[in-house]
Amino acid sequence: MKKKVVKYSLLALLIILAAFSHTLSMKADIGVCACWDSVSMNVYQITGIKVGTFSIVGNLACVAIQLLILKKEFPPVKFLQIPVAILFGIVTNAVYYHVLVFEIHSYFVRMLLWALSYMGLALFIGALTIMDIITMPVEGTCYIISSRYGIDFAKLRLSADAACIIILLALTFAFGLTLKIREGTIAGMLVLGPLMGWCMKWEKKVLEHIDL
Repeated sequence: MKKKVVKYSLLALLIILAAFSHTLSMKADIGVCACWDSVSMNVYQITGIKVGTFSIVGNLACVAIQLLILKKEFPPVKFLQIPVAILFGIVTNAVYYHVLVFEIHSYFVRMLLWALSYMGLALFIGALTIMDIITMPVEGTCYIISSRYGIDFAKLRLSADAACIIILLALTFAFGLTLKIREGTIAGMLVLGPLMGWCMKWEKKVLEHIDL
């Protein structure tokens, strides 16, 4: 029982830290770390719906799609995606709208926040991946569709990002908004994978030593 409490407390802490790291890239404003975030920020500019709130709605929609596909085969543990999505969104809103409220005028400071964001994402998402308790709803949905219908996961995930880019461009040009895909997005695509791989090597040893 004690081991379970420690495991799920660590899970919650990692989710909070990952959400905080994720929000740093939005504050840096040199290109967000995911295409979905770009859409979320544009929706906020148009409707006033907060980024974290839109993220919660999108992630819950993904869980609903999983339920529709799997029906009775839906594993009960996957319901954990719901509190994970809600916690991630709440932390995102709290940090972005109530903590990181200062103005940034220096490009160097923006780059520093961007670097801290990606180091945090690699560290905390890497640990979540190794713990193998829960996946984020978007990845979980893509995996289920891939497994059920025999579609290559990488191509499916890429298609989801491509769809977000199309929506982003449509919103950007239709409402005259600032394009959120910039140099930070491209650089992040290149560094996040290798950085996460490096972090996961030693994180695996640490988690094995803790024996969760």
